[in-house]
Amino acid sequence: MRVLGRVALSLAVACLSSAAASAEQIPPQEGCRLASKIEYDSAKRQYLLISRSGRYVRTGNFWRHYYWWRHL
Repeated sequence: MRVLGRVALSLAVACLSSAAASAEQIPPQEGCRLASKIEYDSAKRQYLLISRSGRYVRTGNFWRHYYWWRHL
């Protein structure tokens, strides 16, 4: 029983460490910079998600979003 507990614990630690390592999001395109949620929400309120100079992009899953500024 103890061996099974140790195996389960080591699997849980391995899963958590791999999830933490992949937490850094890769930009959707070359030249994108990471933007904050506050910056994205501010642009959304001012109807500036798409402008002449660039656009904001939201990526990720429904439980975790990443916000990017893409220069056109």
